[in-house]
Amino acid sequence: MKTTRGRILAVDDDPAMLRTVERILAGAHDMRSAASGEEALRLLKQEPCDVAIIDIRMPGMDGYALTRAIKEMRPATEVILVTGSVSDLDEKLIRSVQERAGFFITKPFSRSVLTSLVDRCLEIQDLERERDDLIRRLTEDLERARRFQLALLPRGLPKSFGPYGVAAAHLSCERVGGDLHDVVAFPDGRVLLAVADVAGHGVAAALVTGMIKTVLGATLGESPDLTATAAAVLETLAPLSQRRVITLLLVLLNPRTKTLDYLNAGHPPALVWGGGGEAALLAATTPLLSYGLGLASDPVRSHPFKPGQRLALYSDGLYEVRDPAGEQFGHERFLASIADGRERLDQAAKRLLDQAVRHAGGRPPEDDLTLLLAEFAKG
Repeated sequence: MKTTRGRILAVDDDPAMLRTVERILAGAHDMRSAASGEEALRLLKQEPCDVAIIDIRMPGMDGYALTRAIKEMRPATEVILVTGSVSDLDEKLIRSVQERAGFFITKPFSRSVLTSLVDRCLEIQDLERERDDLIRRLTEDLERARRFQLALLPRGLPKSFGPYGVAAAHLSCERVGGDLHDVVAFPDGRVLLAVADVAGHGVAAALVTGMIKTVLGATLGESPDLTATAAAVLETLAPLSQRRVITLLLVLLNPRTKTLDYLNAGHPPALVWGGGGEAALLAATTPLLSYGLGLASDPVRSHPFKPGQRLALYSDGLYEVRDPAGEQFGHERFLASIADGRERLDQAAKRLLDQAVRHAGGRPPEDDLTLLLAEFAKG
């Protein structure tokens, strides 16, 4: 690794030792020197240094106190503590570690030892700057991915689509998650609701949700085919890792027939309730979507959906959320909480999301929380 030219400060009350350090380092680095801790701090207030080489025994402020002051002023400064006494070396070494000095050497030291230590200190700082730059760029990438994922979600909900009202609630477990929900209205009055859950989180999951969003837009057209849409999503997984897994639930509402068609690829079952009818779960009709797995031979089912009834699509994060003691909220309790609601659709969506957050007791959710509610208006 190429040696960086650094700003070095030598601090020693012995002028001969200061001259020795300067002769060793001045050719490769920018050198300053101070005869006391107090003078060193005055110099550092004018201009920081990268490495401070400090004698432990000095009148007034000793090397330990100066190290502590430097670390408080600029923690990134590397410190090499120097002792001229061979007594109590272990105790001095322990004290040096406690004061966060990077290295500890004894006098007399060789030219190669000092230059190697200074080079190592500067190398550490270069690596830390590279790490900080990488973290900054990753943070920026995550923020761009977060904005990208938010752009995938439907806008303007709650909203009416003919006789259907639709509301949604969503909370990502990280800045970028793996859940997707969408609403698509067709010219003939039918409305498609979609919820997908990509295994994992972060940028990779967000990119896959973007691919699913693209597939939905490209395959649905004006005459939606749930089987063809699910097959297209499955096809997008082919170039990806074999470990990439997606659950998908597609529900097509038909106001003319007062039914819904659905394809459930390994997703938690949707709930239909209200309107004087019995509650029903729309369970899986085909395996989850993954490399090497195909769709069932007949993956689409139909179910009545009449005026006054409601429909809930959701991700497993809403009922698998854990309280501080580690207890899940539970699927049955979550379903009962959905069916108990009598409020407006948007209020119900907010209540169910708040319920999950309260159950977590202040802990960040371990999975994405996604809820999509629909209602068939009466008369």
